[in-house]
Amino acid sequence: MAPKRHHRCNLCGKDFEEGGKLRDHVERRHPKRDVHWWVVAEDPSNLPFEVHD
Repeated sequence: MAPKRHHRCNLCGKDFEEGGKLRDHVERRHPKRDVHWWVVAEDPSNLPFEVHD
């Protein structure tokens, strides 16, 4: 069985099931921020994030 992919905005912590939805979110909600994309192979419930305003 293929692993379930999980996408999280590291700027605000919102979760998405599809990468395209995350990309749209970042473009609309955080347009002036520099975004770095990476892959994490861990349980998403254990991943901390930092909120930067």
